[in-house]
Amino acid sequence: MGGLFQPFLFEPLRHFYRLFANKQYRAWSLLESSMRKVSRFTPCQATVHDLRLSMPDAASFLSAYKEIFIEEIYAFPFDGDEPVILDLGANIGLSVLFFKKLYPKAKIIAFEADPKIFSYLRENIYGNGLTDVDLVNKAAWNKETKLLFCSEGADGGRAASAEDENLIEVDAVDMAQYLEGKKIDFLKMDIEGAEEFVLPACTKFLPNIGRIFVEYHSRADRKQCLDQLLGILSEAGFTLHVHSILSSPSPFTEIRTVSGFDLQLNIFGWRAE
Repeated sequence: MGGLFQPFLFEPLRHFYRLFANKQYRAWSLLESSMRKVSRFTPCQATVHDLRLSMPDAASFLSAYKEIFIEEIYAFPFDGDEPVILDLGANIGLSVLFFKKLYPKAKIIAFEADPKIFSYLRENIYGNGLTDVDLVNKAAWNKETKLLFCSEGADGGRAASAEDENLIEVDAVDMAQYLEGKKIDFLKMDIEGAEEFVLPACTKFLPNIGRIFVEYHSRADRKQCLDQLLGILSEAGFTLHVHSILSSPSPFTEIRTVSGFDLQLNIFGWRAE
């Protein structure tokens, strides 16, 4: 019986221990208690560790805050205090704020395609006095163009598919041209499916990148390209580690989808010493 009930006993104890020992977890728990009943896609604000943050959606904010500040998925070691960080898909800026907490002197270039979300990003970064951060209101892509974009209203904005609604037109940047001649210590790529177009276009510049994070999305109606992306990263000399974020427990009998995606993975790449 002890084994059966152990998870029910362990989780509350773990929760209380983290409340006592982890300031970031304590802050998230207070935020979750006060914001969990806020309706989806309702603009709101919160103060976290003296940072005044604005957001278009409480649920996506809470999820991202936990992933970035509690689980610290973007934490990385660096020999120095001024890493150059390229953040593709910065959303409202939590990743930028985390990087600046980790390395206050970091030089960050952050791209966000959605004009509405970009206004939150700008307010959260410049409104809190952060410096050495260049914000770019354009989509990361494989060529300079205008791109039809699905403005989802929170953290799910993406290059449009045939069934999408709430479409807007955004400027897109050829990331290969942007990377040429640059050395990037950390590249974060969370661009809701566009990674299958952007990463292959940047192949020859990947040796100039120290560490890379790619959020991979598989669309249920499109041929998967996971093998191609993993191959590109491996050939570029990265050691890889993969976490599953969205998957189906019994995929032979039921495929679960969220916003058209049936698989989401976090791919971490670094160079072995």
